[in-house]
Amino acid sequence: MNQSAPIIVKVVVDRPLNDAFDYLWNSASLGAKPEIGMLVEVPFGRTNLVGLIIEVSSYTQINQTKLKNVLQVAPLIPLDSRLMQLGYFASQYYIHGLGETLISAIPKWWRTSTHWNKPLQQLIAKERATAQSNSKKKIAQNQLNEEQTHAIQILSNHQAGTFNTYLLNGVTGSGKTAVYLTFIESLLKLDRGAQALIMLPEINLTPQLQRRIQEHFPEENLAILHSGLTEKQRGIAWHQAMTGAARIVLGTRLSIMTPLPKLVAIIVDEENDSSFKQQEGLGYSARDLAIWRAKNERLPIILVSATPSSQTWHAVKEGRYQEIRLTGRVGGFQSPSVELVSPDKSSGSITINSKMISALEDNLHKNRQSLILINRRGMAPVITCLSCGWLSECNNCSSYMVMHRQLGHFKSPMMCCHHCGKVKTIPQRCALCGDADLQPLGRGTQKIEDQLQTLFPEAKVLRVDADTARTSKKSEALFEEIHDGSAQIIVGTQMLAKGHDYQNIGLVCVLDADARLYSNDYMAPEHLFAQLVQVAGRAGRFSGEPTQILIETRYPNDPVYQYIKTFDLAGFMENLMLTRQEAGLPPFGYQALVHAEAKQRQEVLAWLNHTKEYLQSIADTQAGITIFDPVPKSIARLGGWERSQLLIESRQRGPLQALLSALDQYLRERSVGRISKISKVRWSIERDPLII
Repeated sequence: MNQSAPIIVKVVVDRPLNDAFDYLWNSASLGAKPEIGMLVEVPFGRTNLVGLIIEVSSYTQINQTKLKNVLQVAPLIPLDSRLMQLGYFASQYYIHGLGETLISAIPKWWRTSTHWNKPLQQLIAKERATAQSNSKKKIAQNQLNEEQTHAIQILSNHQAGTFNTYLLNGVTGSGKTAVYLTFIESLLKLDRGAQALIMLPEINLTPQLQRRIQEHFPEENLAILHSGLTEKQRGIAWHQAMTGAARIVLGTRLSIMTPLPKLVAIIVDEENDSSFKQQEGLGYSARDLAIWRAKNERLPIILVSATPSSQTWHAVKEGRYQEIRLTGRVGGFQSPSVELVSPDKSSGSITINSKMISALEDNLHKNRQSLILINRRGMAPVITCLSCGWLSECNNCSSYMVMHRQLGHFKSPMMCCHHCGKVKTIPQRCALCGDADLQPLGRGTQKIEDQLQTLFPEAKVLRVDADTARTSKKSEALFEEIHDGSAQIIVGTQMLAKGHDYQNIGLVCVLDADARLYSNDYMAPEHLFAQLVQVAGRAGRFSGEPTQILIETRYPNDPVYQYIKTFDLAGFMENLMLTRQEAGLPPFGYQALVHAEAKQRQEVLAWLNHTKEYLQSIADTQAGITIFDPVPKSIARLGGWERSQLLIESRQRGPLQALLSALDQYLRERSVGRISKISKVRWSIERDPLII
């Protein structure tokens, strides 16, 4: 670069824009030379924004007198080239601006320029906490069983500097965690600077695995990354990962975009979990990005699950992933027996199945814990008037307001919309006919908790759902009550089912299992089967005594229930694959959604119909692309906005990507950000949607 020529940097910002913006760089005032990946503060319109340098040159198409100067530089090393490549890929594949993709993944602490002048080492020393382990011992090689040892041998044969995707497919309680921790240990021993990334789907799983990791690696620095941390805590952990100070990073889906200069392996635990898919904004799959990152950086990735996703199962069958199986539980403990029970006819105030009540009583006498799963929080999903049939609809959404016995700081019964968050007091009389005979319909975790306390007044009943576990501290305290045995009957939602090593569960009861089965979601059977396997796996993990799972269903002959009776994963997946292949659904096809919303439904549908016409005019008919008619979403109104969608399917990924890129450019030319100029419709494009 000519020494006398001005230095021009191209900067992207966290705005819904595809453009990069030119700025002047003054090395003398900034105290550094510009580098790609630097985080900087720049003037943008009437405000200042934090941006990311993506190019350095001496050329600009804009009159230099109109260019503004970079204001300051973050005290960080630049994002490395491999992470930038991941950002470029995610931006292109998920049809999102590069600035939105990369900068939004940086902790808010570092995106706030007022923090840049604070002494970093003092912050780290102040915030770093040393978690106390419950045990001083780690799992030794001679404590592993034959299957675990064989699995580690396969992983240890991986050639350094090469990419491979492994599926660690093991039944619940088979010791999958011990396998991948032992493998990570071997990699860290080979290179004292090496780093490993372990990803989990949900925050509430983090404390338990954190303890396991600290027990296994008492001398290593572990960085935790999830949204439950304070911004300062997350910022410090991210910085430790970025500088290599943290050798192991444990995080939820947002951790996939963490800079890790010496990354040698990625673990995606519970890889089938839908929580790895971001539902708003950049609609990325953290699991899929993890696989891309591993391939780009030429390193091994291990997908871990007792119930692999259909995409992963298909990849194994095609020979793209290598499967490692663990077929038996550690200690030789048996899986629970499964029994399907029919719902009792409603009689009185108790809605729990009589067979389940008997099993609960018997389990209490054995001094063992019971787990009750119902995927509906609150007291009742809806309130009705017995005279005229009025239902407690939300005025802002096309859904019902749920009755809660108490909610947050409200100690009296309230109604709450679980979609927009609106809260109302329960009316004394019907809003339509004035009758006072209002009754709750259905049941949720609060109602079941009340009934259990009535049935078993001497037992400690604990409820675990989004209402009781609102923060990571509260969640950890609740799970501690389960682990220490003080809770005898635990009732809760699906957060109970995933990955927890409960010590003394002898009985699992699943209520209203059919609620997830019959819906417009083609993935419902897959998700239900996985959930049932997971919740059943919480029983009998540390005891040789027989355990039992009772599943309440009106449709016992459905394939999901028939295969779950014998935990026949292969049979279920083969049946599922046949159904998906016949319908051309993923993993045998590819999908995208165009989301749109406005205050009036006709505006949304008119805009989507125009979008469909454009797509039909440019689509390659030979590529097997199908463009469906616009339809309202399953929750058509949310927070006062009318919402609809346009589904696009394709037999091939490439033509679909080209079509979506062209559509994105077409819509952006007619929009400000992602709001159409004429009709003011808010829109977005989603790749590989989980919810249709």
